Amino acid sequence: MTKYDPAFWEVSVDPAILEAVLVDVDSLEALFITPEEAQTSATKAQHKQEAIALIQALIQMHLTPRQQQIIQLYFYDHKTQQEIATELGIPQQVVSKHLFGVLRDGRKIGGALKKLRKLCEASGIDPEKWV
Repeated sequence: MTKYDPAFWEVSVDPAILEAVLVDVDSLEALFITPEEAQTSATKAQHKQEAIALIQALIQMHLTPRQQQIIQLYFYDHKTQQEIATELGIPQQVVSKHLFGVLRDGRKIGGALKKLRKLCEASGIDPEKWV
């Protein structure tokens, strides 16, 4: 049987690379990404940024000021419906109605998200491009 040789298992690594990996976990992931994957990721990120800018414009142009305020608090400030209700001095159900609409006669009526979804489809925003 051969003798255990720890030098056999050692892998030499440039300390600068090791430091970068330990400081920034994302850089470790970058070591395993092919150039094609990096290009695809960059393209998806660009589509996502363009879509976000267009969605923000749609929010400002087509939603009521109250809907805009609730969308901002819910999606951008990451507040719960109850936190938004408390901040605005309205019931939580009203916040939900502004976001998701209300069910009447078996149909969904109103709601900022339904309106935004339709506007995004009409504008050609396709989430499959960045997901």
